[in-house]
Amino acid sequence: MPREDLQPLRHNHLLKKEFEHLGLDLAAVFHFTPLDLDLENRRLESLLDFVKRYQQYGSRESMEAVEGKFIYPPIYPGIDPWSDWYRFERWMRGESVREAIVNLFPIHKEFLSEEELDDDQIESETQRLIETIESTGNGVCLAEDIPARLIYRNLMEWINEPHELSGPYGGGWIYDGCSGYCPGCFQRPWCETGSSSCWPDDEEEGKIYYIDELKPYVSASPQLLAIISKLQAEEDASFEEWKNENETKKEAGPFLDHEGLRDHSNEDELPF
Repeated sequence: MPREDLQPLRHNHLLKKEFEHLGLDLAAVFHFTPLDLDLENRRLESLLDFVKRYQQYGSRESMEAVEGKFIYPPIYPGIDPWSDWYRFERWMRGESVREAIVNLFPIHKEFLSEEELDDDQIESETQRLIETIESTGNGVCLAEDIPARLIYRNLMEWINEPHELSGPYGGGWIYDGCSGYCPGCFQRPWCETGSSSCWPDDEEEGKIYYIDELKPYVSASPQLLAIISKLQAEEDASFEEWKNENETKKEAGPFLDHEGLRDHSNEDELPF
């Protein structure tokens, strides 16, 4: 390998060593890009510079006073200014920046597993669980009319997964249960998008596809597949029409209003 090709690798190694000497775990707040070392090195340099300035000034307030402006810690992922600062300062102190939401619950708030709750308990316990999640600064936003047992089961799984901490003034996490993949979603039968979109899984199944978790609650029929296929075709046609209209406008070039000050060529909204 030519000597010049080794330079980014050597520089990368030295930068990471600096964080090691500072006792800082890069993996907690950094997104590595090993296939693009130049990009990774620029990000490492930016973060290291920020760390050293923070050490020099001693606090966020002092840094902002000297800089004369609000400063954003260059950590990953960037969520919002308050959350980023909260996680950055915890990281600098060697504290965790990710935590399971259940660990943020008040110590006296305990919840049984779904299997331990009977049908008379599940409704009230689901509501208590949602209220406890909201008390931590996080939230729940699901489709209406989903059976309580399904909600409870999926929320219990979600609160036990690690999440980036948001801090006392940052925005919390909102659980909407949506991955963007309708056939794998537990709320598909009660979701407008899920019940009107047609996926290859549906076509292979010969009917709308539901995960096993849903089978005690809903059943699919070939007739329903015909309905969602028609709805999907209408949506696809609407999107194609919108795309063709915008391609035509792009070819014609931007147009200005009567004052000649504003480009309106990209102001159309999606048709759905």
